[in-house]
Amino acid sequence: MTVKITRSMLKRQAIIDGALSAFQQYGVSDTSMDKIAETAQVSKRTVYNHFASKEQLVTHIIKEIWRQNILTCDIEYVHDTELDAQLAALLKNELDFLSNQNLQELIRVAIGYCLFNPDIFTAEMSEFFDQETALIRWIKQAMLHGQLRQADPQSAHAQLISLLKGQAFWPQILHQQPALTHEQIEVLTAETVAFFLAYYRV
Repeated sequence: MTVKITRSMLKRQAIIDGALSAFQQYGVSDTSMDKIAETAQVSKRTVYNHFASKEQLVTHIIKEIWRQNILTCDIEYVHDTELDAQLAALLKNELDFLSNQNLQELIRVAIGYCLFNPDIFTAEMSEFFDQETALIRWIKQAMLHGQLRQADPQSAHAQLISLLKGQAFWPQILHQQPALTHEQIEVLTAETVAFFLAYYRV
């Protein structure tokens, strides 16, 4: 069934595209809703009709980037392929998302939004926790085929992501460390795979 693209949908997308362009040019913190409206070539009122605040717009963009990078990952569990290589490919996809510096700037703004508007932020981001990613599906399939010990797949997934975020996300979000180099990402991937499989591999 063909979805009819309305004028409102076109304007909403123009706002999102304009915001991304303005964020890249001026930085998230220095971009106002006026600048977003100007870049998107719509009125400021139109921007506010679609997004109540810049922070809400930022949150929406984060969800879209997450959807494009994580939910569209098509890496699947293969029974007769070495677990290490499969898991490494999945973790590199996660790291590509987590270590994106433009995304990290957006997330810093979203974190501030969360602190002052926890209920709204939780509602906006709830789909993060409702969607099944390629990594979660892979863990479930590996457990189903007896290659990983039986456990809660969501907990196993959370443990994996925490190992990555501890070095490739939170230190950068808090400006404690620079972005990881390619070599550091390779080492982190290999060490995380080894650590995870040392416990879960049957």
